[in-house]
Amino acid sequence: MEVPRSSRGAPIMIDTQSAYERIKNYIRKTPVISYKNFYFKLENLQKSGSFKPRGAYNKILKNLNNLNGVICASSGNHAQAVAKVCSDLNIKNVKIIIPENTPQIKVNKIRNYGYEPIFYGNHLNESLNYAKKLSENENLLFVHPYDDLDIIEGQSTIGLEIENYDFEYLFIPIGGGGLASGISLYIKEKKPNVKIYGVVSENAPSFYYSFKSNKIVEIEPKETLADGIKLKYPSNLTFNILKEKLEDVILVSEEEIKEAIKWAYYNLGFILEGAGAISLAVFLFQKVNISKGMFILSGGNINEHVLDDILKL
Repeated sequence: MEVPRSSRGAPIMIDTQSAYERIKNYIRKTPVISYKNFYFKLENLQKSGSFKPRGAYNKILKNLNNLNGVICASSGNHAQAVAKVCSDLNIKNVKIIIPENTPQIKVNKIRNYGYEPIFYGNHLNESLNYAKKLSENENLLFVHPYDDLDIIEGQSTIGLEIENYDFEYLFIPIGGGGLASGISLYIKEKKPNVKIYGVVSENAPSFYYSFKSNKIVEIEPKETLADGIKLKYPSNLTFNILKEKLEDVILVSEEEIKEAIKWAYYNLGFILEGAGAISLAVFLFQKVNISKGMFILSGGNINEHVLDDILKL
């Protein structure tokens, strides 16, 4: 599958079908539920609680031979996914770097897979820079959460699972852009008339302003319920893909994210984290006039006390 060119001008290729064959025995084919004329893809029910294992399995399985060890950096969900994959594949030398304010539920899940996370940085970009240096110094496989074609290829398998549904609009949360890049690459080839929108938090809007100005813009993120997509700037790779594939990017407020979390709990019976609920907020607050929409609900790892506080509002 040929996609937009990289910043160096080379064509970018992914193979979604091969990735799916590689990872299908490790991941869960998550359900899609319908609500009126709309569909919700429940990646909050994926193993480790988010879509992230798809990319992590694909990356690590493709590099399993002669592996000295693995390192990653993440605001939580990617770290959990890498921990699960490494645990499943019995990889011992694993270093997981996470920001200092990572939600406790995500820290606990990393530990439950048998690895002790290393806290570094106030946001993901700082953690990533530290992890990259360690990977070079210690010859470890760096499993980036989004700036990697193997990761994007793994996330694109969600597109394969939703392509046969009847939808005209698709809404995907964006942090670093790996999820949206993978899905949009696949769906635009199979269903070229579908209009794809990225969704970001108002408190972490770097991709929104990058998209609007057609260049990468760095913005220091504020605290947000959507901690899983809290970044200072996207990567060149994902930006170059998404600027070609997206119809537009939508901003969602913290209050709208809270309402989406509440609505999912009381109306669908599902627990969503902030990043997992952000595309649902587009549906609830009718930010785009649509029919036949598909919404990616990307994760469900939220601290219990945070969920309790939201539900009391």
